[in-house]
Amino acid sequence: MWRSTGALIACLLTTGAIAATPGVDQLRTERRGDVLELRWADAEERLQGTLHPALPREGEPAMLSLHVGAFQGAEFTGPLTLTLHLKDSPSQLTRTLTHDGVNWHTPLEFDEPGLYELEVRYQNTRLKVLTGHITVASTPLPRGLSWALVIGGSGLVLALGVRGALRRLRGTPPPSATSDVRVPPAITPPVEAPSSTEAPGATAPAPDAASNR
Repeated sequence: MWRSTGALIACLLTTGAIAATPGVDQLRTERRGDVLELRWADAEERLQGTLHPALPREGEPAMLSLHVGAFQGAEFTGPLTLTLHLKDSPSQLTRTLTHDGVNWHTPLEFDEPGLYELEVRYQNTRLKVLTGHITVASTPLPRGLSWALVIGGSGLVLALGVRGALRRLRGTPPPSATSDVRVPPAITPPVEAPSSTEAPGATAPAPDAASNR
């Protein structure tokens, strides 16, 4: 019973929140050359616009132009507001577009690169809230600075390579000083045969027979 009551209350709260929130529709974006086109339409109106350049950069000016056309009813006369904020960032920028001819314009300048969430609000027959995304690129380095970084990086790599080679040469032990000197072969002294001890009688000549007589 408690579960059923809790589910019913949750459904009622969700329904009330959805009814109180204006309808949110997604802007379609398509890049054409150096221009980013924005399009949206329903049964009552259509919104078309362009962002120039198609890929804005941080710190550089960009221009957004929008046009609201009504399929039925009175022509849209404004106001048209724009809200921009970097994704996952609490800060946001709000602009009211200026009507010039048949279009609405506003200059833009982004402080940081990244993905920005775009929200367009206007009310003709009823309140419309349209959302989209704009990618902002970082500012490229000047050409001279880029070449300086490339040359500096190449020089650093070369210096590290030479330093490593010198370390390897210093770490190799020098060849032995006696390696080039030929050592004469060792002379083995001749081994003298031991002298045989002969008995005195063995070498004496045999006594003469005449002397015995």
